[in-house]
Amino acid sequence: MQNRNNRGNTYRPKPPRGPVKLSFGVIPSPSSAQTDLHRVHPPVRKPEEPVFVRQDIVGTLKLKGVKYEVSDPLPADFVERIQKNLKKIYLAGLTSSGRSQIDYSDGELKVSFPYEQAAVDRMKGLDRNERAWDPDQKLWRVFVGTFDDVFDILGRGFKLTEAAYAALNEFILTPYYAHIGRGKLGKIVVRESWFEDLGHLTPSSVKFGSSVFHLEKLPLESFDEELQREVGSWRTAMGVFPFGRKPYLHQRSGIEFLLVNRQAALLDEMGCGKTFQIASALGILFQQKEINCALIVVPMSLLKTWQEELKLAVSEQFTVVHGTPAQRAKAFNSSNPILLVHYEGLRLEEERFREWMNGKRCALIFDESQRIKNLQAQTTMAAVRIRPHAERCIIATGTPIANRPVDLFSQYLVMDQGETFGQRFPAFKNTFCEMEIQKINVGRKTIRVEKFVGTRNPDELQARILRTSLRRLKSEVLDLPPILFKDFVVELKAEQKHMYAQMRDHLRLEISGLSEKEIAADAANIVVKLLRLSQIASNPVMLDPQYKGSAAKQSELDDLLDDLFSDDTKKVILWSHYVDNVRRLVDKYGEKFGAAGHTGEMDVAERQESVKRFQDDPACRLFIATPQSAKEGLTLLPRDGKMVADTMIYLDLSFDSGSYVQSQARFHRIGQQAVRCLVIHLIAEGTVDEYIRRTVLEKLKTATQVLDEGLGAGTVAQNIIQGGAQMSKKELLSLLG
Repeated sequence: MQNRNNRGNTYRPKPPRGPVKLSFGVIPSPSSAQTDLHRVHPPVRKPEEPVFVRQDIVGTLKLKGVKYEVSDPLPADFVERIQKNLKKIYLAGLTSSGRSQIDYSDGELKVSFPYEQAAVDRMKGLDRNERAWDPDQKLWRVFVGTFDDVFDILGRGFKLTEAAYAALNEFILTPYYAHIGRGKLGKIVVRESWFEDLGHLTPSSVKFGSSVFHLEKLPLESFDEELQREVGSWRTAMGVFPFGRKPYLHQRSGIEFLLVNRQAALLDEMGCGKTFQIASALGILFQQKEINCALIVVPMSLLKTWQEELKLAVSEQFTVVHGTPAQRAKAFNSSNPILLVHYEGLRLEEERFREWMNGKRCALIFDESQRIKNLQAQTTMAAVRIRPHAERCIIATGTPIANRPVDLFSQYLVMDQGETFGQRFPAFKNTFCEMEIQKINVGRKTIRVEKFVGTRNPDELQARILRTSLRRLKSEVLDLPPILFKDFVVELKAEQKHMYAQMRDHLRLEISGLSEKEIAADAANIVVKLLRLSQIASNPVMLDPQYKGSAAKQSELDDLLDDLFSDDTKKVILWSHYVDNVRRLVDKYGEKFGAAGHTGEMDVAERQESVKRFQDDPACRLFIATPQSAKEGLTLLPRDGKMVADTMIYLDLSFDSGSYVQSQARFHRIGQQAVRCLVIHLIAEGTVDEYIRRTVLEKLKTATQVLDEGLGAGTVAQNIIQGGAQMSKKELLSLLG
């Protein structure tokens, strides 16, 4: 029999060299059978313990024999720059909660940090003679001359001990660092950006803002003569302007603000009539030949509202840029001096808009400017690039700080091109935000994220906003009815309670097996699961279409609506954060109460028709919507003068506090004729509803402090930092019982 290998070739197998071991014994080879009897086996050696040899840490220049002693010293201003940076790092470390630390002893830096593979790999990338891992102390011993690289590896947020701080201040004066220091300039610049601040920029273009107003009255006598003449001329122009409807006193002063200031931020609380003020100001600017074109950028849902306001305020014709690429291209062929576009359209047609604006005296308007709060977004960058082509710019929003002060930066950068808050985002963030560096494990990688923990220099931040913007609260300038808040607490029914308990216990078991780091990394998914519990409490059919049991909130809602609609003049607004819920409720109440629905999945024409029905049709008694789709710019008030919409019901709540605040401004605004307004929360007892309500209503932060303190009484338009995703493991387990 021939043997063949994998290629099919024949070969002759070689005989074994030694004894062949079988499962039942050993067959000795003939040659070794006799010698094994007389062989003397060597004594068994005891294994020795491995000896750790301490590596000497020495600088590479010294090891190579480089004559660094003859190097020219670093310039004094360069050394001073490094010393200032080291001092800021040292002081920041005193209050840092991070676990990374740099100490100094025995002529070496002792570097410790939580395990992170990327950081370990970079430490190993240093010269072998300049770093060594100490397994006894579980830290890195590092040559002091590598401190620039170590700072770069650890990133912002580490602690620098007093001994290390003193040693580094001495080392940067040595000839050794003079030889290598010039090549470290790039790393020094990066470190300086950690602590870069705005200094004391003083806006010069904005002539007056909220800081000189007393409610709606402008103290003209306090201005210099030139500004008094300018305001006087605009008041004369306003006196002959044919307003579409009579403006309130606060609206007249708002129009003055927009006319005098070529770059302006109108931050009036929702419901004060910002759209009317801007449209009227544009009409006057066109009438006085101050501008010859205007580009107005608004959310898609407000295109119809703006078209109606423009028809009342300006005599010039306008064109709406929307639709397919061919339709948008056709719009630019229009000779109309006003273009109206939604934010997505601005991004898509950025180049055409720039060409259209070139050589013209153009006014650029951004309504609901919180849409450009993200500096990384393509729409925001398009707005930044288009801004230099306009002579005037207005941003308008009632919620400029939806979550934290950094939301302001890009809006103001577009408005005044950096006059108020500079052009460098790190400087703004370091000046006005307390940030904490957190490390989150994502798969096998560890990423660093910045978490906002508080506002820094709030007085200075508020002062800059008041100098460059105009903000009035409804409670100050409008005679609006008070809002009463009521919680209707319901108990889940048997089947619904059992379904909720199963989901809750499953989530609790899952969280129990996670570490704090894993919870932080999976925070978004955990919040989604918490909202699943909210869906069960609201209407179990959304998760289980086969559910046949009763739903506690649905039963309570039936009774509540029957009671409210016993008054024939009453209309009601009902909110649910779930599209499926809105769809089912519209089907349920469509015939009985003429319900109109409003969700993001509907196209713009359908949503506009729903709003119009609620405003004009007496048979449409109930408006059912998601806050996300109907939170901006809409007026949900009857226009016949006979019906009244003074009651709002939240079937469920979410962690989106901005939507909650803005949704209430849909009926608490100019035109509300009720004696009082009522907001009702339907809360399921013993569920996440209670926690979400506390998060949204009780943890008031940031926006009130920055915008409204010192301007008047508190208001419902107070924005909070979104909760849920920042809970600890202990808090989550407590919430889940």
